[in-house]
Amino acid sequence: MNAFSTVFRRAYSTKTLVGSGAAQDAQMTQLVNFYKKLPKGTVAQAKPSGPWGRYKAKYIDGDNASITPFLHLIFGIFTVGYTIDYHFHLKHHKNVEHH
Repeated sequence: MNAFSTVFRRAYSTKTLVGSGAAQDAQMTQLVNFYKKLPKGTVAQAKPSGPWGRYKAKYIDGDNASITPFLHLIFGIFTVGYTIDYHFHLKHHKNVEHH
């Protein structure tokens, strides 16, 4: 029964698509004109925009992939950690002996 319904659906959909008439001819003409207006050929690569896009294009994407982003992450974590330590502890002992 399932195979029969598939055959029936295909035959029915083909029958409705093949029918001729002025309305369908006009629609087909509009469709052809639409596709004629579309640009042909390959699409040029879009240039990355924004700081993250340029960083990603330089260090992460394609053949330029490297370990540099990982090193930047480690340096960033170190910098943030040191800044927090300095603010909450080290600046209070700048010119005085440690307790």
